[in-house]
Amino acid sequence: MPKLSVCIPVEPGFAPPHYLVGQLLQKADSDIEVIVAPFGTGGCDDALAALAAGDPRLKILPAAPETISAANFWIGTVAAAGGDWITLIYPDDMLEPDLPKLLVHLEQNHPGADALGWNAFQISASAPRTIKATVPLPVLHDTTILDKTAMLDAFFQWTGSQQIPRAPFGLFHGALKRGLVDQILASSGEASWLTPLPRFEWTARALIFANELALCNRPLSAASVTPFQPVAIASVLAGFPFDARIGLTAAIAEIQARVLHDLGVNWEGFGPAFVKACMIDCMLEHDEPSFERKGQAYFTAIHHMPGGAALAAEFRPQFFPQPPEDTRRGLHGKTLLIDRFIGNARTAQEFYAVAWAMMSPVPIMIDRPDILAQNVQTTW
Repeated sequence: MPKLSVCIPVEPGFAPPHYLVGQLLQKADSDIEVIVAPFGTGGCDDALAALAAGDPRLKILPAAPETISAANFWIGTVAAAGGDWITLIYPDDMLEPDLPKLLVHLEQNHPGADALGWNAFQISASAPRTIKATVPLPVLHDTTILDKTAMLDAFFQWTGSQQIPRAPFGLFHGALKRGLVDQILASSGEASWLTPLPRFEWTARALIFANELALCNRPLSAASVTPFQPVAIASVLAGFPFDARIGLTAAIAEIQARVLHDLGVNWEGFGPAFVKACMIDCMLEHDEPSFERKGQAYFTAIHHMPGGAALAAEFRPQFFPQPPEDTRRGLHGKTLLIDRFIGNARTAQEFYAVAWAMMSPVPIMIDRPDILAQNVQTTW
């Protein structure tokens, strides 16, 4: 059984993940399994099939039907995983190739941990170079155990959130132990996984069912991000005012309330932190008519939630015709602020290759400098 299974669902619009698979399988002794799940007629080609024929660590699944939902596509991909730990990323993302070694170290030092999280780099390949932007690079590289109650509060009450909750755990750009994955799927009910954003439902359920949450302070991946596009899917919860038709924050709120309902817990509304997140979701809309439509939809939805009439007075998003610049650079506390296009990196994979050279190698993180020479051989 491999230490780590990396699931790569190739959803519509993605090309076969040649580069990503090549990086993950670059070291012949890596205790890893890579599962590529094609969708419809795309996701695999002759080159990827030839690689799978020569490396048993790469498994290509039969193509999923084009009518499958994103959530069920993920679940079907995860079902094929055979590793002790499971993670899921997209073809244009990048994952630390030495993650299996870090997981072994985690098991030795924190045997109760069954969820490993980290803050992945969020990189948009379409970001305009004309607008200065900053990416935070933590200086620390240790792994710490977090208080589960505080993380549940951060996710479900939106404490300290921006557009999305501050909870870097789950299946997507996180790693879950097999037992936890099985428990999450076994607890699913009729109202489970009815969302176009399964990543956040995995986060919600992982936080609820996890035994112990471990956070790696060093980023272990880079996610290729695109703006969320509203989806015409209403909530199955009768009268619930937020859903994916409004925006990203609303879609996450629907997941939170539905997961709680699925587990027999009544949703009792959100507080000021959630209203702030709704405002930020609006402020990231730089087309004024779209901003106005989204703002009105959020204002109406907030009014219809318990206690919302009083909170709606605090909902005052500001319109920006373009993203504000961030020119900060250098060391700020325990975080190094670097330019978004450092090393001329455009994509998430290019950015991770540059950042990787600036971060502590996994052998140093796990107190194994004797295997550092192997890491130096990694080529990007």
